[in-house]
Amino acid sequence: MMFQSGFIKLYRDLVDWEWYTDLNTCKLFIHCLIKANYSKKKWQGITIEKGEFITSKERLAVETGLSVSKVRTALVKLQSSQDLKLEPQTKYTKVIITSSYFDDSEFKSPENSKHTSKTNSNRLAVKTQTNSNLVATTKKEKEENIIKRKKRFKEDVFSLTNFSNKILNDFYNYWSEINSSETLMRFESEKFWELDKRVAKWVAYERPISVRDKSKLELQTNR
Repeated sequence: MMFQSGFIKLYRDLVDWEWYTDLNTCKLFIHCLIKANYSKKKWQGITIEKGEFITSKERLAVETGLSVSKVRTALVKLQSSQDLKLEPQTKYTKVIITSSYFDDSEFKSPENSKHTSKTNSNRLAVKTQTNSNLVATTKKEKEENIIKRKKRFKEDVFSLTNFSNKILNDFYNYWSEINSSETLMRFESEKFWELDKRVAKWVAYERPISVRDKSKLELQTNR
């Protein structure tokens, strides 16, 4: 249930955030900040901590007006940048806000939203400390996150046993390539993605190509 009162604070330097100009991802992130609990609660016997909430991709799509596909893509991006974590279960998904832009001491419940403020200097001190702690762990966490996602993607690709290992290996190597910021694989940037159809299309475009003709090689593999 959405809150009808209370508020959250957003830092002005959110405009420098890597996903700020990505409208779908930014919209979903702010929606998640608003949805997150302001205090520990129980839901059907499950403890939901401050900064967490229960939802599903379908529910997020309805609440934000985005398609399920766009929600899924945005969630992948937010996980890659360590702004949130997902704990998927059979009937629901728990979203955990981990971003440095979420400071639960500045998350106001309806009961205390009128007067519980900090000075700008105190807020800056808290934000600086949070960012320092984040920098110390972000690189390792990003590496571990991408390794897990690459492993999962490889398992999905090689589960298509009706294709040869060479085809699947070439397909995996191309679509698992990491971007320059080391946050996303090539396939995760695609707007639409159905694995079996992509592999079938890959096979359909396979042609014997001369090594000397690099332009044709790029044309055949960029699909």
